Amino acid sequence: MSRWMRVALVLGDLICLHLGYLVAFLLRFRGSLPPENWSAYLELAPWLTLAALLFLYVYSLTLPRRQRWAEIFSSLICVVALLFLSGLSLSYIMQTYAFPRSVFFLAAVLQLVFLASWRRALWTWILRRHGPLALLIVGPWDEASKRREQLEKHRPLLFQVRGIVTDTVPPDRREDSSISLATYDELPVVLERLQPEGVLFCSSVPLEERSRLMAKAVAQGTSVFLIPRLEDLLLAGASMEPLNGIPAFRILGLQEMAVGGWKRLLDFALALVLAVPALPIILLAALAVKLDSPGAPAFYVQERVGRGGRVFRLIKLRTMVPEAEKDTGPVLATRDDPRLTRVGRFLRATRIDELPQLWNVLKGDMSFVGPRPERPFFVSQLEREIPGYYLRHCLPPGITGLAQVEGEYSTPPEDKLRYDLLYARSASLLTDLRIILRTLSVMMLRDKAS
Repeated sequence: MSRWMRVALVLGDLICLHLGYLVAFLLRFRGSLPPENWSAYLELAPWLTLAALLFLYVYSLTLPRRQRWAEIFSSLICVVALLFLSGLSLSYIMQTYAFPRSVFFLAAVLQLVFLASWRRALWTWILRRHGPLALLIVGPWDEASKRREQLEKHRPLLFQVRGIVTDTVPPDRREDSSISLATYDELPVVLERLQPEGVLFCSSVPLEERSRLMAKAVAQGTSVFLIPRLEDLLLAGASMEPLNGIPAFRILGLQEMAVGGWKRLLDFALALVLAVPALPIILLAALAVKLDSPGAPAFYVQERVGRGGRVFRLIKLRTMVPEAEKDTGPVLATRDDPRLTRVGRFLRATRIDELPQLWNVLKGDMSFVGPRPERPFFVSQLEREIPGYYLRHCLPPGITGLAQVEGEYSTPPEDKLRYDLLYARSASLLTDLRIILRTLSVMMLRDKAS
C-alpha cells in the first residue's frame, strides 16, 4: 500500500473518531452546539487527536497488515476504550468541565460503530481487489509443507501458497496438481511463471543455499519473507562497529539489551496499582472455584523456570480438576482441554486465572513482559529439541510477551522462541507498554496465544 493510501487510512480513522464526538454533541444537546460546550471540545481536540494517533500506532492500525477481521475489531475496541479513558483524564486535568461526561460515553459507542464500519468496508475492498497474498515457499519439504498448512489452513482468505521450492520433491507428491513443486535450481523459472507477491524462506534452508536463492529472488524484484535462524535473531538491533577497517557488527548480550532498572520499576509500580482492583476479582473467582469443586484448593502453585534457570513457585487460580496429571504425568494444556472445570474454562478464557501472578511480579520472580515460564520437565525436553532454547532464560519470565500478542495458542515452541529473542533485542519501556496494551486485544480472541 502506498504512503498516500496509508495517510488516507489514518485520516479516515480520525474523521470517524471526531465524527463520533460531533454526533454525540448533537444528540446530547438535541441538534444544537452550545458555544461553551463546543469550545471545550475544540480545546481538547488536538490532544484527543494525538492520543488517537498513539493508540492506532500501538495496535498496528496505522500500517495495514494481513489480519482477520476479528483481530482488527478487537484492536478497534481497545483504541476506543483507551481514547475514552484519555478523554476523561484530559478533561479533568485541563478542567474543561463544559465537556459533558455523557458526551464521552455516547461518543465512544458512536466511534466504535463508525470506525468498525469504515474499517470493515476497507478490509473487504482490499480482499476483493487484491485477494490473498500469493506466496512461494522455499525450504526442505517437511518444514515447507508445515508452513503451507499454517498459512492456508488458518488464513485461507489472507494467504495463498502457489508453490513450494524444495531440495527434493517427494516421489509421492510429484503428481500433485494442487500446487506447483520445484527444486532449488528451478527457482528463477518458477518465479517467472507463477509471479508470486512474495517468497517465504524457511529457517532450515542451508545458509549458503539461502543466500544464493534470496539474491535471485530479490534480483527478480520479488519481496522476500525470512523465517529467522538463531543467528538472524541475535543480529537484530546490532550496530555496525568496524574494527580497524574490518566490517563487523557488535551484538550485545541479552542481559544488556532486555534487563534494566526501568523494567523492575515499571513492573513493581504497575503490579501495585493493579493489585487493588484485582484483589476483589481474585477473591470472587476463588470462591467460584471452591463452589464448583468443593474440597479442592482454589489456588494452584506450580514450579516454573525463571531467569538464569532459577526455579520459582508460580501461583494461579485452579482451572482444572484436582490431580489432573495423576495418571498422565506432565502434559501441556490444550485449547479445549477436557481437564478444565466449568468455572476454569471461563477463568482461562478471560485470563482471570493469571491475576494471582501479580504477587510473583511484586516479589520479583516475574515481569509483566517476557517469555512465558515453563515447567522444569518441559524445559529440559525443549532444550534438547530446540537449539538456543536456553537463551530465553537470560530474560525475566513474563505474564505476557511478544509471542503471546503475535502468535497463537497453537504456535510451536520454536516460533515462540523466535518472538522471545526478537523481544530481547528490542526491549524498552515503550516496547513493554505497547505489548501490555496489545495484550488487551489478544484477550478477546479465543485462538490467540495463551
